[in-house]
Parts: sequence; structure tokens; C-alpha cells
Amino acid sequence: MESNIFANYRDWITSQKIPHGKKAVLLAGLELFSKNGYHGTPTADIAKKAGVSQATIFKYFKTKQDLLITIIKPIIENMVPNYRDQFLSGMNKYHNLEEWVNFVVRDRYKFLKDNSDAAIILLSEMMINQTVRDLFFEIFEKSVPVVKTTIVNKLESSNEVRDDLDLSGIIRTIVGQFIPYFFQQYLVPNSIEDEEHDLEQMVDLIMHAIAK
Repeated sequence: MESNIFANYRDWITSQKIPHGKKAVLLAGLELFSKNGYHGTPTADIAKKAGVSQATIFKYFKTKQDLLITIIKPIIENMVPNYRDQFLSGMNKYHNLEEWVNFVVRDRYKFLKDNSDAAIILLSEMMINQTVRDLFFEIFEKSVPVVKTTIVNKLESSNEVRDDLDLSGIIRTIVGQFIPYFFQQYLVPNSIEDEEHDLEQMVDLIMHAIAK
């Protein structure tokens, strides 16, 4: 498949110039792996969802694992660097800590929400699949220096962060708010009544935790 940068993974698959059957299998795999997990999704279910035979699946993918990696690899190689660069660029628009925290929470949450199927698969498989972990950390390690430098410079220039907190503590505080919230919305969607209020509350909680 083409490796052009994309913003929404489902739309990206749909736009690819590949055989209709292969595209249908990728979209079916994306949906079912995110809902039922890799091990909870037999290829028979993928074939039924895609409207193809199991033979068609194995025409394009050697194994179910090959299908999983074909789905995940573009997420890691294209989506992650693309959103990293957009995120770092967007940070420069904000000049105080509260504006920056607002941006981080809303931008990263929107990223997960817009690509929920892909995010669920990636986050869950990273915990149990060594091949997926290796793919992710290869890209992650390349991103660490520029991300760390940009965030540290932004926080130091604001001079609003508690002196006893290091970068890891700040990131854990922020991520610890919106990642569980994302899973709550994805797994129990009816439990969320006012998303905007919840995001504002997250920002308030983070500010109380990290601001001087």
C-alpha cells in the first residue's frame, strides 16, 4: 500500500489503490480486532464481515498475524510521526501553562477519538505482541529527543510548573487523565454525558497537580 501521510486511518484505507477484496478485509480486521481483540477474532468472522471467503483473506495475507501487522504498521510508520509533528507545531501557539495543558488534553484526546479502532488495536497489542512493540519503539525512540526538547523548553519558558516535578511525572499526570477517559468512552459510551465538561475538569485536575 502507498505510505502517504494520513490523518484518519479508516479513511486512509478506503482511499488506497488496492483490490476491493483486500481493502474489505483490512477494514473488517480493523473493526473486529478493535472490538473483540486479535485472539478473539477468527478469520471466519473477518471473512463474513468483509463479504469474502477465507481463501480471499489468505490470498492477500499469509496468516492472521500478517493481517494484523499490515493493519498496524502504517499506523506506526505514518500516523504516529504525522501527529507527533502536528502536535509539536501546535504547541508553539500557546504561551502559558493552562493554554498548553488545554491543547495537550484536547489534541491528544481528539487524536485517539478520531482513530479509535486503530488506537485500541495498537494499545492492546503493544502489551502482548512483541512484533508490535518492536515496530512501535523503533519509531518512538526516534521521536523522544525532539519531543522531550520541545516540551521541556515550553515548560521551562512558562516558569509555571512545580519545581519538584520532572518531565516523566508531568506526562504521567496528563496521560493518566485522558487515556482512561478514552477507554471509558470507547468501551462504555453511554456512561459519558457531557464530554466538554469532562475535558475541562481534566484540565483543572492537571493544573492543580502540576502548577506552582
